[in-house]
Amino acid sequence: MMFLVTKFCCFSIVVTAVCGRYVTSTDAEPQQTFRITPNDIEANQGDEVVLRCEIEHLAGRVQWTKDGFALGFSNEIVGYPRFSLNQNHSDGVYNLRITNTSYDDAAFYQCQVGPAKHNHPIRAQAKLTVLATPKDLHAKYSRA
Repeated sequence: MMFLVTKFCCFSIVVTAVCGRYVTSTDAEPQQTFRITPNDIEANQGDEVVLRCEIEHLAGRVQWTKDGFALGFSNEIVGYPRFSLNQNHSDGVYNLRITNTSYDDAAFYQCQVGPAKHNHPIRAQAKLTVLATPKDLHAKYSRA
């Protein structure tokens, strides 16, 4: 049996010799792509925020980064007890949840999907800004 595989962009063409005849089949392999990308968010200190990330045709592994620092692949994020990854692999949902936001949480966050067979890595970024509430400002300036 002899076969030839030729690739053009996102499609595979397979030519196979079957009983002395050549049979051609085309497999369109869908690429992983974002269904929902995270949006920039402004939150008050103490709020809960969810940075949304949903992927169609998921093939690679998903993780979040904070200002370029990788937060890992598991639901619980070591060193960040207020952070959690709400994931549903079968639906391609990988939302980052941050409870009781603080000023230290203000950063650029990136949802990263790694490469996989026939899929390039993809990334989407959002900025979290944490604002002071009027109560915070009053407490800060009433101490002076």
